[in-house]
Amino acid sequence: MMNYSWKHTVAAATTVALSLMTAPLAFSQESDALPSRLVEQVDFIGAAALPTMGGIVVVGPYGMVGLLKEEDGGLRLHRHPDPPKEDFTAVAALSDAVALVGSSTGNIYSYDGTTLKKVAKLGEYEEPVLAIAVEDGGAWAVGGRGMVSRSDDGKSWTDLEIVDVKQPTITWHSGAAESWYFGISNIDPDTIKFTGNVGGKPAVDREHYEIFSEEGYLQNSVPFDMDTPPTIEYQFNPGPPFRPGDVTWNVVLLDGESVLIAGEFGLVLQSADGGDTWVRRDSVLVNKEPDVAYWLAGTQNGEKIILTGAAGVNSLSTDGGVSWELQPQPGNEGIFGISLLDNGDPIIAGAVGLIGTFDGNDWSIADRTRLKLLSWLKNPVPLQDGSVLMLGGRSTAINYKDGEWTRVPVRVE
Repeated sequence: MMNYSWKHTVAAATTVALSLMTAPLAFSQESDALPSRLVEQVDFIGAAALPTMGGIVVVGPYGMVGLLKEEDGGLRLHRHPDPPKEDFTAVAALSDAVALVGSSTGNIYSYDGTTLKKVAKLGEYEEPVLAIAVEDGGAWAVGGRGMVSRSDDGKSWTDLEIVDVKQPTITWHSGAAESWYFGISNIDPDTIKFTGNVGGKPAVDREHYEIFSEEGYLQNSVPFDMDTPPTIEYQFNPGPPFRPGDVTWNVVLLDGESVLIAGEFGLVLQSADGGDTWVRRDSVLVNKEPDVAYWLAGTQNGEKIILTGAAGVNSLSTDGGVSWELQPQPGNEGIFGISLLDNGDPIIAGAVGLIGTFDGNDWSIADRTRLKLLSWLKNPVPLQDGSVLMLGGRSTAINYKDGEWTRVPVRVE
């Protein structure tokens, strides 16, 4: 019996890492009917277009890896005949002819359409690789239980431990006597720099306020002066209280020297030096335990970055990740995948057949009934003709072009 990890399969079904490369595929707008001859249905957990292969590399549970190619007015899946006995959870194009494939047990494989070869084992634990990003031949991979790894060539990998994350200055917006939460845990108390006044004099630690560093909040017993608002800076280790490092990363984005990762606990971190040091983004200061996002997917084009997550949350940065603004939600379903159209508008895929576009003001959501959507979708793959192919569970493939959504038949070899 094959020894598959159902925990990792379920986790991977709500995470994404896609290359935004194009592929020489095009589909007609002729039919929205369901496939008439399906030998088998598969789940497309990850997808990446590789032009030289003439198709899209797709991966999924039960060792599914293969090429989707346009044939006979639809798509045909040509599966690798003898894959390893594990789930595949992420994929990205290393070049026009080679893809990197991540597995549910932390393995990285190279795949050229014919040969599937293991090249590395990431992380200390057998946790899933949940996202891979590639730029200029270099690659990053992130996943469960703090997994963050980098490679200069996609072959040799180095695991990184993220510690001592810098928290930029947080400024109080109210001086009320409250418990003020920072949305993180595991603060290094030796790095805390707090400034604040009470009655015109510097506030006194343990008399006017107390910082609970492991839990990540400050409690002041008397109001702070607000003529000069209080501020705080510190360093912290990502993860839940008393368990630094135990955090799932679902997103990794590359832009030149900048690396951005995001995942559990609403964490958004950036590094400008190859992962040696990290800075927190999207900080919070609230007087109750914050309802933080669970980030699942992201996309970047220059200074524009969009992160999406559970319950339809999505956030936009237009300054390369330094500041963030929440955007309107398309509903309550999780958004598992996102890409950008040629005009810069986002296109999303998610739970319960969610697919749609956003023009900066309103969401336009596809008619799930007309398209007979019975499963989640996750992988928006931009194609060479300007369309986008959306892939997901139960062999689902939906093409978007010129404002129209079309069901594409998929046959499994």
